[in-house]
Amino acid sequence: MAKPKWHTRWKVLPHNPLTQLEDNLMVVDGPIPGMPLERRMTIVRLSDGRLVIHNAMALDDASMARIEAWGKPAFLIVPNHFHRIDAFAFKARYPDLKVIAGPRGAPKVGQAVPVDGGPELLPAGLGLRGENLDGDKVGEMAFIVTHGERATLIVNDALFNMAHIKGFTGFIVRLIGSTGGLKLTRIMRWFGVSDTRAFKAHLARLADTPGLTRLIVSHGAILEGADVGAKIRAAVGLSSPSS
Repeated sequence: MAKPKWHTRWKVLPHNPLTQLEDNLMVVDGPIPGMPLERRMTIVRLSDGRLVIHNAMALDDASMARIEAWGKPAFLIVPNHFHRIDAFAFKARYPDLKVIAGPRGAPKVGQAVPVDGGPELLPAGLGLRGENLDGDKVGEMAFIVTHGERATLIVNDALFNMAHIKGFTGFIVRLIGSTGGLKLTRIMRWFGVSDTRAFKAHLARLADTPGLTRLIVSHGAILEGADVGAKIRAAVGLSSPSS
């Protein structure tokens, strides 16, 4: 019998503690069994108190209680079908969740959980906006969270920020270009992008978001600082707005 591509029950895998980055922003990381990667769930608290879950991860009871005390889970963003593993379980736990997926990813995400729409479902003016990435073919989206005059950019597989890994596995991952700092990986270019120029240009425009001081990726380290935009532009090979 084939192994299911998503969990049909609440299955807690190893994970780290929740970390609060801002009054309206939390993250949690955990290893992916059988893969030399970690994944990251990001939780955004809208200004009306509702929560937006990006890249769902089933957590232990204490962690879920902390999330539920923080706000009501209202939106679930499934970044693409490779990240749908816990989507069904989240929808079962929170039946009122509105499920968001990019148009190119919705058909496969919808095999696991019904999709309500794209990032346009997010209510305007509550501290979070999203957009479908140009040149994508798997449903990649990007989201901007505002914290006063500062902003955080959230992406999924559009960019990795992983250090090199030791050993044979590390050699293979390095060979296919998935480690070594912030980058648009070869795997993403091969399987997730239909128009590389348009995809890079869109990321470069997002890099120019006013007040951008943080980049959250699903795989790898979070970037922080006034130079985040410049690092994104360098990673996609567009070092200035005029490039």
